[in-house]
Amino acid sequence: MTTQLPEFPKRISPCPIAEATVELRFSPAVLPDAVFGIIFQEFGKDFPGKVEKLPILQLPEPIRMVDPNLMYQAHYKLTSGNLTFQIGPRMTSLSNSKEYIGWKNFYSKLKEIFLRLEKLHVVKAADRLGIRYINFFKEDVYNNINLRILMNDEPLRTIGTSLRTEIKEDGFTSILQIANQATLRVQTQPITGSVIDIDVQVPETNFFSNMENILEKGHYIEKKLFFSLLKKEFLSTLNPEY
Repeated sequence: MTTQLPEFPKRISPCPIAEATVELRFSPAVLPDAVFGIIFQEFGKDFPGKVEKLPILQLPEPIRMVDPNLMYQAHYKLTSGNLTFQIGPRMTSLSNSKEYIGWKNFYSKLKEIFLRLEKLHVVKAADRLGIRYINFFKEDVYNNINLRILMNDEPLRTIGTSLRTEIKEDGFTSILQIANQATLRVQTQPITGSVIDIDVQVPETNFFSNMENILEKGHYIEKKLFFSLLKKEFLSTLNPEY
């Protein structure tokens, strides 16, 4: 018997995705200081924009290398159009901001990058993969989602409400954050509204041998959680295309 998967919209308009990021954290097979040079030599031509050094490099190296909150941070950022490629001694990430190119195109680019990264032999073991989507809405999103926060059995109504929770499913952990007084910077201009931030993570030491399945399943879990949050009447206002 085949399980019928729920049907989600292929797209909604206006598209609420402010940024989509896929990050791979790993244990390096080479000296951490050598990681950037090896990866940049391979991918520099794909991201011809200016190489940006990130503020973390201003901290002393001994602190960066041992602090668990810093050791997986990016050190350099490369750009090409609306794609950003970040590199650190123990991580790489690809982000799509401004205008979302769609999962099919994003996945194709991710697959190409990871296949090339594997051939560089800089990754000893993959420690964690994260698939993160940040969605922005101008209105108070709490009025439009299938989630209620109660105090004394009454709906909690505040000017600013932030929620963070973790949901486990099939070995993946979805970190869900919702806020209705969030500020994002879009093309250098700050905008304030509501954010639904979903970060789907999986600890995976055999990532490269199971890459396609992990990426597709992680994206499916993220998409299912996002659309399960939206009330049907709210979704209908977003011009869903199936």
